[in-house]
Amino acid sequence: MKKLLIILLLLSFVAVSLTAAVGSQILSSILKSSINLANMPTLKSVEINGEEVLLGGISIRKLKKNLQDHDFGSLTLEERVAIYQETHQIIGKSMFRNFLVGFGTGSQKQGDIAGQLVGQIFDWTSLTVVGVGAGIALIDVLVMLVLMQEISAEHDELLKTSLYIMAGGAGAFVLGRIVQLIMPAIYGSRYNKALRNGLYLTKKMGDSTALNFGIEPTLFLAEQPTMGVKLVANLGFTP
Repeated sequence: MKKLLIILLLLSFVAVSLTAAVGSQILSSILKSSINLANMPTLKSVEINGEEVLLGGISIRKLKKNLQDHDFGSLTLEERVAIYQETHQIIGKSMFRNFLVGFGTGSQKQGDIAGQLVGQIFDWTSLTVVGVGAGIALIDVLVMLVLMQEISAEHDELLKTSLYIMAGGAGAFVLGRIVQLIMPAIYGSRYNKALRNGLYLTKKMGDSTALNFGIEPTLFLAEQPTMGVKLVANLGFTP
């Protein structure tokens, strides 16, 4: 009995030490990934009226402010389209990075700090849960070996619990990657829409401020109703 107690105490000490080491490693990894230059957004600027204006690799709020503070409407349609093509978000690449690499690296590349943190929390939490389950299973197996007992998931409740924990962690990991796959699409769409609106462009790269003329039939109600046409001008601001 004393031998078993000593073994359990040693295993508990090892488990606590490993948990502390893993926690420290997780925190260190999050900090390192947050300042990893390879994952930092690529800042893109354009020159308007002799001034450099950042339009790429920044937050949506900063993007809207920069667009409002400068008169992009004075540029030609071709110039505005060229600016959009140079600075818009390429959503597919960020989705690919988030899903395969994970840890919010794709969102970080977009400049989406919130998305980056969500990805890191999802991945690290789920992997930690899997690690805890694996640690419990390892301790249980070692104890069973010391006691010379048969290892069976059917009769060993602790081993069964550890398997459930690992399965839950694995499920959370998959769910987290699905969420990370979606986030760049949402953020990128919002970013590109704000960029189009600020550059006065439609989705089809047309001029949203264009003045269009047309005619439409009109019924004039007077003493003697008559039909005619009238000239109509439309000034569109549809993004």
